[in-house]
Amino acid sequence: MEEECVKEECVEEDEIKQICKTLNDLSMKMDHEIEGLTKSIEDTLGEKQGYAEARINKNPLAYVAGAFVGGVIVGYVMGRG
Repeated sequence: MEEECVKEECVEEDEIKQICKTLNDLSMKMDHEIEGLTKSIEDTLGEKQGYAEARINKNPLAYVAGAFVGGVIVGYVMGRG
């Protein structure tokens, strides 16, 4: 009876070790994927930022006026609400 309990405990320990190893492997893979996605997002944002800055530099007054009008509208709506 005791031998069966010892064998079952060994089997459970081996299963737990295997599960931990699998979880560790999956965690490492996810970390790698997250790093890749983060780098891709950073690259895309850098490109978009450069494009936006170039457009704003061409006609900054139009963007300032648009932001001002948008702020006035938002303020008006919030004040009524």
